[in-house]
Amino acid sequence: MHSCVHAATVGHNVFGHRITKGQLSAKELADITGIAASRVLSGIVYVHNYEGDGNFLYAVDVNSAQLVATFTITGAQNFDWEDIGYGPCADDCKQTMCSGAVTPQRFCLYIADIGSHGGTGAADVIYMVREPTVLINSSLPVVDKLTFSWSEPDAESLMVAPDGRLFIISKVNTGRAMIAQLPSDAWGTTVNLDLGETGILKVITTHHDPQGADISPDGTELVIVAEEEVFYYRVPNGDYINAVRTSIPESIHSYSSEPNTEGIAWAPDGKGFYVIPRGEDQMIYYYPKDDAGATGPGVGRR
Repeated sequence: MHSCVHAATVGHNVFGHRITKGQLSAKELADITGIAASRVLSGIVYVHNYEGDGNFLYAVDVNSAQLVATFTITGAQNFDWEDIGYGPCADDCKQTMCSGAVTPQRFCLYIADIGSHGGTGAADVIYMVREPTVLINSSLPVVDKLTFSWSEPDAESLMVAPDGRLFIISKVNTGRAMIAQLPSDAWGTTVNLDLGETGILKVITTHHDPQGADISPDGTELVIVAEEEVFYYRVPNGDYINAVRTSIPESIHSYSSEPNTEGIAWAPDGKGFYVIPRGEDQMIYYYPKDDAGATGPGVGRR
């Protein structure tokens, strides 16, 4: 059964068929649940595994799928890391206004320990680390962390807007999940989320969804990956909660689902997005916005 019975279909010319970028052969990359594309280091994506791995972050060459560097995140533990976001550093945004119109001097990675850990309960912690400037095996310290509580027992999606706002989406049976914003002034504290400022996805799926999400670099688009589908939103005003709460998403016609695809991230130029399924020896797939160039060797179709 198709995973979403209410989604409109994106015009075929919006996203092309997938391009296979490469196969992940490193044994460390067997359970990827989060992916973020660097906007500083060309061709680099950051990935992590979920529970069962240590507190490691991996830099991968997106074009060759080769592991480039392993970073140990000090001051963090991997209870159930489920997603990673990329954007301006929260502490920098306190000093200078962050927006999509201004490129930050540096970026941060936001690691979301928000999974239910097999049903035992979520840690609900976001770790902020600086993006590394050199790709060598080393340690990255946690700059700050944000601990929160809310009504949802499980989540796998974290998104960072160009202005530094952070959003999470829960994971529920049938996909009618909740989106909420994390308060920007809550770093270093524990906070109860305001459930009055939330939204429920207007989708119905046949699985526990969604499994990952990302906001485009310019902040005007949002993609959410479910077990069998990718949902696409146009959000020109940056009101992501209202978009999810009031809009039926478009379903990307050219998307070829792979089981357990949890990692999704926009390319740094915003001209397409990457997905990585969980499991050993998986492929990195890229979906370009324009079908042009998405033909020939390396293109997988169904």
